[in-house]
Amino acid sequence: MCAEAIEKYRRAVAEEAATKNENVAASRAIAVELKAQRKVISDLVARLRVARETAGVSLNELQSRTGIQKSSLSRLENSTAPNPTMLTLHRYAAAIGLSWEHVLFCDKDKRREP
Repeated sequence: MCAEAIEKYRRAVAEEAATKNENVAASRAIAVELKAQRKVISDLVARLRVARETAGVSLNELQSRTGIQKSSLSRLENSTAPNPTMLTLHRYAAAIGLSWEHVLFCDKDKRREP
């Protein structure tokens, strides 16, 4: 390596070292936020599953009502980090007779027919 390339490399390493703590702190803050968001989704999916089971709706029946494959529904319900779309959650809720408001806010007075 020529002296210029070595110096450029050393500056890059020094710059990276200088911002390392800042980058680590930012990454940790993002990880905490993502974990909190994952918990919200997991709790929402768990409420949907309880509501489905309480309504006596099997995964086979839910598949028929939503058009979502049984295997996908099972993965959604059993995942430790579900990542459903809003449309999937909406279809699931509607199929078991829950309004979108109920799913989001647990408002028991918002039930509707599937």
